[in-house]
Amino acid sequence: MTLSRKYDAVMEHIEVTPEMRNRILGNIENMDFEEKKPAKLVHFSNLKRVATLAACFAVMLVGALILPDLLHNSQEPPVMGNNGIVEVSSVEELAETVGFEVAEPGNLPFEPRSVIYTAYWTEMAEITCTDGEQTAVLRKGTGADDISGDYNSYELISEISLGDIDVTLKGNGGTYALAIWTDGGFAYSLSLSGSAGEAEWIAMLQTIK
Repeated sequence: MTLSRKYDAVMEHIEVTPEMRNRILGNIENMDFEEKKPAKLVHFSNLKRVATLAACFAVMLVGALILPDLLHNSQEPPVMGNNGIVEVSSVEELAETVGFEVAEPGNLPFEPRSVIYTAYWTEMAEITCTDGEQTAVLRKGTGADDISGDYNSYELISEISLGDIDVTLKGNGGTYALAIWTDGGFAYSLSLSGSAGEAEWIAMLQTIK
């Protein structure tokens, strides 16, 4: 038996009631036979690619805005380094950096082989002289506080006068290792790794005064 005959044989035994007929026709009327376009799917891979391109564009835009300033700044060496502490090559450059006059110590109890000039912001100048074994450190800073940084206890403390300046000498055993004084709104200190007598100190201090 062919397929069409089988269909006719089956349909002969199917009874379509008026109620079934109305329901079938109603369903047919409510059906939307217009071709629907499939919803557009956006794959996460495409979104990721778009986000990456947008980020790259933003980076390029920011770089174009700040690159000229970075190049300009890189061509200008900083005036100060190490948080405002900088070494310079001469006493003249040291005075220019701190903004006040600085004199090198003379008549030291040794012949300096190396001198280091250090500016601490614009507040203090330091000159360190050494011959490899002995050291002398001169400091000059704004204000009237003790700037020596020497907190040792000394058994011998003396006051000497150099003109209108009073100098405090500190030491042990009849010699002195530290001198501190103030003059004209500045504080001074001169320290030795060794020690010297009072007459030697007067000779050294007269070169700084």
